[in-house]
Order: sequence, then C-alpha cells, then structure tokens
Amino acid sequence: MKLSVLVGLVLVAIATVGLVVTNPGPEAYARYVSAQAETYLVGEVCAEIPPTVGELFAGQCDELVQSLQPQLDTLIRDRTQRLNLAIASIYRTSLGMPMLPTYRTETLGILNRFITYRVSQG
Repeated sequence: MKLSVLVGLVLVAIATVGLVVTNPGPEAYARYVSAQAETYLVGEVCAEIPPTVGELFAGQCDELVQSLQPQLDTLIRDRTQRLNLAIASIYRTSLGMPMLPTYRTETLGILNRFITYRVSQG
C-alpha cells in the first residue's frame, strides 16, 4: 500500500472521529431551539401585539415569554424526533398550540453547530 493512500485513510479516520465526537445531542438541540423560539417570540410576536392587548400585559411580554421557557423546553423535547447518523444528526420538530399556527423545522446538527434548513408553517 502506498504511503499516500495510508496517509489519506488516516486523515479520513481522524475526520470521522472528529465528526462523531462533535455530533450535538438532544440537550444541545433543545437549548438551540429554545433560544431561537425566544428570539422569535420576543422580536416578532411581542412586537406585533396590538396596543390594547399590550396594555393587559402592562408591556411585560418579554417577561411572560421568559417565564414560559420551561414549558417551551418540555414541548420542544416532546415534539422532536432525532435521526442520529453518528457523524451528524437531523432533528425534526413540530410546534403548535391552539389558536397559533404549527411550525415544522428540520435542522442539521454537525460540528457542535445547528443549521436549520427547512421551516414550514401550516
């Protein structure tokens, strides 16, 4: 076997081990989605509340979102399926509540990072 082939195989093995070790798990994914959901709720939903409804909350929509975070975390964990490919994971989450649209996301977890590549509403 040529030295270049052997070196190539060793490099592929090292890269594969690196990918397996940095495949983010369900806890990391739950933290990622929770942070994304909080950003969306505070930045989009709270900002769009009509002033008359906003007065009921006394401008505390942000605090309300943060207080609901534990329930949101549980909901995310319950509504997520993980396809573990060893070197990466695909996470599929479906979130919806009464009177709100259902959101479906597909996210690739690789190298301790998450890349959401599909979001649909329906």
